[in-house]
Amino acid sequence: MPRNRERRAAITWLMPLGTLIQFMLPRWFMVRVAQVAGTIVYLSNRRGREKFMDNCRHVMGAETPESELSAVARRLFIHLVTNYLDLLSVPAIKRRVTSLVEFDSQGVDRMMAEGRGIVVVTGHIGNHDLAGVYMAAKGYPMSAVYEPVPGGWADTFNRYRGATAMETISVSDRRAMARALLRHRLLALVSDRDITGNGTLCPAFDSYRYYPKGAAAYALRLKIPILVAACLFQHKPGRPPYYMYYRRIRFTPTGDMNADVPVFTAEIAAALNDIIREHPDQWLVFNGAWQPKP
Repeated sequence: MPRNRERRAAITWLMPLGTLIQFMLPRWFMVRVAQVAGTIVYLSNRRGREKFMDNCRHVMGAETPESELSAVARRLFIHLVTNYLDLLSVPAIKRRVTSLVEFDSQGVDRMMAEGRGIVVVTGHIGNHDLAGVYMAAKGYPMSAVYEPVPGGWADTFNRYRGATAMETISVSDRRAMARALLRHRLLALVSDRDITGNGTLCPAFDSYRYYPKGAAAYALRLKIPILVAACLFQHKPGRPPYYMYYRRIRFTPTGDMNADVPVFTAEIAAALNDIIREHPDQWLVFNGAWQPKP
């Protein structure tokens, strides 16, 4: 019997139209579109607005005025729309995608020279999709793990993610992840939200959240380095719209994997949370899944 085809969300059929439009319009115009569209979504999407504001309340402190939380939530929606538009533009500006990001590559190049794979830990911060696309466009052997979201979303986004030859791997395909690292590739793991149900509970601002432990496990098992990175908006006139932040996380294992993995995961989570704390208007997670102190 033929396999049932996944029913695609209607909007996924329209996304190539967004790419086509960007062949004809300059980015500054699309930024204005994102500002208007993001504001409209902010005003109309009450549930999403409240979830963003709740996350910001945890990150910025319960005493933060509601007016400030609202302003941050509005910028969050604008950044979210801008992310989508910039990713949709990649097939149209494939040769110019590297102009979108400011990147000091020396640290990454030194690590690549060690002849090992690298686990690149990021989150739903800034434009994480564009980060991998950019690195692949720069010639780095880039693989990225994705969540198989139904409705045709994963397949549609993977076509854009792969526009510059970035490899995409399903979160369930652990063998492919290990192979990518053993082939000395950069493996990007979005690790600010646990979708496996098997994460480690770590401190998160004024609360606790579960974080996936795959990054720590791969790094310890394969003896490879970890980078925590984010492709962040910088909003500086005369500069590229994004800059690539990264830093290496060093950890001295005890040899006991069962003990080391949760401790290492907590250090990775703390590094991600440092970025979020500095850029709360760029943390694009609707559900923080906050947990009480154990």
